[in-house]
Amino acid sequence: MLPRLLVAALALSLAPAVARAQTAVPGAFQLTRYWIAHETPRPDDRQAARVLDPQGRTLTWCTSRFAEALAMEGTGRSWDGRLFNWSSRREGRSCYIEVDPALYPFGIGVAGFALVPYRSLAVDPRFVPLGSTVELPELIGMPLPDGSTHDGCFVAVDRGGAINGHHLDLFLPSPDAHRALQRMGWLPDSVHVVLDSPRCEAARRFAIHPLPHEP
Repeated sequence: MLPRLLVAALALSLAPAVARAQTAVPGAFQLTRYWIAHETPRPDDRQAARVLDPQGRTLTWCTSRFAEALAMEGTGRSWDGRLFNWSSRREGRSCYIEVDPALYPFGIGVAGFALVPYRSLAVDPRFVPLGSTVELPELIGMPLPDGSTHDGCFVAVDRGGAINGHHLDLFLPSPDAHRALQRMGWLPDSVHVVLDSPRCEAARRFAIHPLPHEP
């Protein structure tokens, strides 16, 4: 499912390194979390909603609960396995595109960046430049699903309407992943930020551009 994505990541990892200055951003940042919304129809669902593309065409009909979750999270998987991603706003309504799962198995950030669970952050670019690595010391050692522990290194590849100022939003694969980390006490309300730390240089492989432009 991921060959083209992995090829793009490998190409980026082999690109010449560019010297960057490490910066400790003053002050603490609020840390929130977001994930892929999943449509799970229930017998008591009575209302249907449309997911529209930027041209106003219907991409799919879905439950109203899924439409609300999709608007909140920005990325969602419908009951039939299709993946949708926020694209733009038209006449006050959120518009979406259907995502190629071979290129973007977890959805799209901004500027063509692919979202990577446990690595992608949504940021306010005025404080954290897009494409930069972000070290969060408070998350060093956080357990990961494969049994390893996190090195505390992330990449700034997304934005959000509610992400303003000293605020980071960590991308996780699901609400279950969020609850598991929360139970273990690994999701603090605030963190400190170090930009482009030398120890996080290898994390640039998670700032993946599968395509030369945003689809």
